Amino acid sequence: MKNTYFIATIFVCSLLIACPAIQSNSAGPGNDGKLITPRNLNDIAGIEWNLMRMTKDHEAIALVQNSKTTFACDQDGKVTGKATINRYSGNLKLQDDGEIIWSKAFIMTRMAGPPELMEQEQNFTRALMQTTRMYLKDSHLVLKNQDSSTILEFEPVDK
Repeated sequence: MKNTYFIATIFVCSLLIACPAIQSNSAGPGNDGKLITPRNLNDIAGIEWNLMRMTKDHEAIALVQNSKTTFACDQDGKVTGKATINRYSGNLKLQDDGEIIWSKAFIMTRMAGPPELMEQEQNFTRALMQTTRMYLKDSHLVLKNQDSSTILEFEPVDK
């Protein structure tokens, strides 16, 4: 009986040594990435992120060429950015498990623009409010909802 426990202990220890992704909150291949929680919000805070890809309701939304849609947040959860044409601001609260609670409404400027940019802006703001988790994967920020039907992928804006 003692040998069985000893062998099981050795097996579990070797798995932990061989598989660092099991030990940490970091990404392994095919993983979402490092979940952003209140404890590591500083990893993304203070950085302006530019939208690279958008998926809404399981459908990839083509971004208008040369358009700019951004997201930034600070350590206190204040969110700002450019929704394609208009600037927006609001708040998020991160739960300890990483769930995002968005403020009820975002403040937004009221400028108009070409229909394709206005449509992109509308898709972005709706998608943003549907997201429930943030991940840092490689150098990208990924916001998504529970079933991954809505995904916003950002890269840092070059300064």
